[in-house]
Amino acid sequence: MISSTNPLSGSSAAFSNGITDPDGKISTWTPEAVIPPEILKLPAPLSFFRILRYLKVQRRTGWLNHGIRVESAESIADHMYRMAVMCLLAPSEEKLDSRKCAMIALVHDLAEAVVGDLTPLDPVGGDEKHRRERETIFYLANQLKLVNPAAAAELTTCYFEYEEQTTPEGRFVKDLDKFEFLLQTAEYEMDIKAGIESEDVDIRGFWYARNKITHPLVKEWTNQLIDERTQALKEELHN
Repeated sequence: MISSTNPLSGSSAAFSNGITDPDGKISTWTPEAVIPPEILKLPAPLSFFRILRYLKVQRRTGWLNHGIRVESAESIADHMYRMAVMCLLAPSEEKLDSRKCAMIALVHDLAEAVVGDLTPLDPVGGDEKHRRERETIFYLANQLKLVNPAAAAELTTCYFEYEEQTTPEGRFVKDLDKFEFLLQTAEYEMDIKAGIESEDVDIRGFWYARNKITHPLVKEWTNQLIDERTQALKEELHN
């Protein structure tokens, strides 16, 4: 069954993650067990393209859990797309490969198309979450391998460079992930002030992520963002 935030779904809003198993019949989670049969039977790469649609329609769970309206909550694809465009500004003097950075940004949450955007509030432990994500990446890569082995290899390479933080590009994109999250946080806070979102929504706690950013350029952007937020909201951030 598709996520509640997917327009094809008729499920309750309680189901906000991935392609679920509402009947509880799946003993061991696998991508093949939850991907709809009508997609499984399609030839590659059409099956892969259809799965990508879930990234466009699934909303990021953290916003929903904190009261952001479904209709204005960003999708997983929204998040990855803005990150990928930011990668055009990867510092050339550090010899960062901006194309690779963009590719990493575009695949780093790819598994969430099937697994969903799981958070610590979901009844799935961290180890199981990562197992599902790895299995999904290998499943999708195997789909691509049927038509383009080089693309399949690039997908898995970029995904694991991010997950395992083994390259400068992977580490740069990790900081962009945090920065884009903070940028969206600031934008929602301004929406709250403007009355677009409920005044009961409190997402100030998300600013903890600013202390986890290490790349000098991304730290500079973060400081600019904090200055803008302070001026717009007339409110200082506290550690």
